[in-house]
Amino acid sequence: MPLSKNNPPSLQPLARKLAFLYASTTFSVLLIASGLLYWSLLDHLQKEHQNLLSAKIVELRHYFKDSSLLGETLYNLIDAEHHHSQATHSSAIHPGIPHHIFLRLFDEQNNLLVESNLPQPIPKNLIFPAVDPKDTKSISIIKVTPDNNQQFLLGSAWASTTNDDKPRKILIQALLKLAPDESLLTSFQHTLGAVLIFGVLASAFMGFWITRRGLRPLRQITESIQQINIQQLNEQVNTGQWPREISLLANAFDQMLARLDQSFARLSQFSADLAHELRTPVNNLMGTAEVALSRERSPEEYREILESNIEECRRIARMIDELLFLARAENPKTEINPAFFPIAKEFEVITEFYDMLASEQQVSLTYQATQIELYADPNLLRRVLSNLISNALRYTKAQGNITLSAKVLEGDAISIMVTDSGEGIDPSLLPHIFDRFFRADKSRHHDKQGSGLGLAIVKSIMDLHAGKVLITSQPHQGTQVELIFPSK
Repeated sequence: MPLSKNNPPSLQPLARKLAFLYASTTFSVLLIASGLLYWSLLDHLQKEHQNLLSAKIVELRHYFKDSSLLGETLYNLIDAEHHHSQATHSSAIHPGIPHHIFLRLFDEQNNLLVESNLPQPIPKNLIFPAVDPKDTKSISIIKVTPDNNQQFLLGSAWASTTNDDKPRKILIQALLKLAPDESLLTSFQHTLGAVLIFGVLASAFMGFWITRRGLRPLRQITESIQQINIQQLNEQVNTGQWPREISLLANAFDQMLARLDQSFARLSQFSADLAHELRTPVNNLMGTAEVALSRERSPEEYREILESNIEECRRIARMIDELLFLARAENPKTEINPAFFPIAKEFEVITEFYDMLASEQQVSLTYQATQIELYADPNLLRRVLSNLISNALRYTKAQGNITLSAKVLEGDAISIMVTDSGEGIDPSLLPHIFDRFFRADKSRHHDKQGSGLGLAIVKSIMDLHAGKVLITSQPHQGTQVELIFPSK
């Protein structure tokens, strides 16, 4: 199913998910903040109510110490305190809402002396807190909820009289209706709920809008990427106009495109080179076979033709083996078997192997004795040295020389050098010297002795050892190849 350029399906769910996360976060924060505000208001009202009742009872206690308790005077006192406390309470907590405080006085025999007049009767099943008559300093306050779900604050305390002929004790009972505060709390709950809903919706909408706006560069990058094909691998996605995070992503994608472009170019070139390299021996095989079948020939002629075909087949087999080795060497899972061994022993073995060929070409092949031990795969090292010596012998004229040497570098790294006095390589060709099927001397392109893969194999083997290979060369002066093996 083709992707829509205007509305990539992978971006819409991301925007919704981020909007949902914004809304969830806002809901959690507002819920916690609302709970703290509600709890703070509830605690403030509760303390305010308790302080009000306590202050009223304290005022009555002080009054009883200085005044006589006559019937009319006592009633006027209670009525005046009722109206005074109503006005005070109303202005202290929320003006405009009446708060009725009920006061009631009993003597020591539990006889009712006087009580406040209320617009509505209080429930009869209210039980005021009990207090010890001997304790005229403590005040007991409780909160109750009768069957009708109305809340009341009840207070009880004893007071002593000192201005009468006979000192007495008076039980003070105070009641405060909390219905106005319940309506205030209900209104506050509705306000918090509205704020919570509005905040969640607003955060979801803003989060979705901000996410859509923030993901706009990604949509533009997606549109640019969708237009890239094999012929446009060199296109650049990063225009330098994105935010830093998006720019890093676009830059990484551009680098990936550059690597793909280089890899595709190398693969195309490798395919062309491989086809060209295989075409020559295949054409040779076909040509000799056609010539052999063109007329009757003697057994000796057929033998020469078969020997020539076998040589071409061996060349193809060597090329296939080298390509398979390169494929295995470039596999990240390829493992080597390194071990410690003396370099001088490997120098001796490899020089003895090529000594006869060097003598035939009148080239001096020597090595410098050394006591250095190398940590590497000995079989792969022999293959590296063999390829380097083969190249050196191919391009070194008679009376020339090839030398193997080794030394210890800083950090315990080991350097092995293969130096020849051959034709040398043009400096402009050195960057391509490790490419597959590359030959510095084009005139030797059809040389049957080499396939153009020797130095590519050397580079792959050194990569397996996490080492480096360096080449320095001057035309007509010789070439030096340095192999650097890191310490164990």
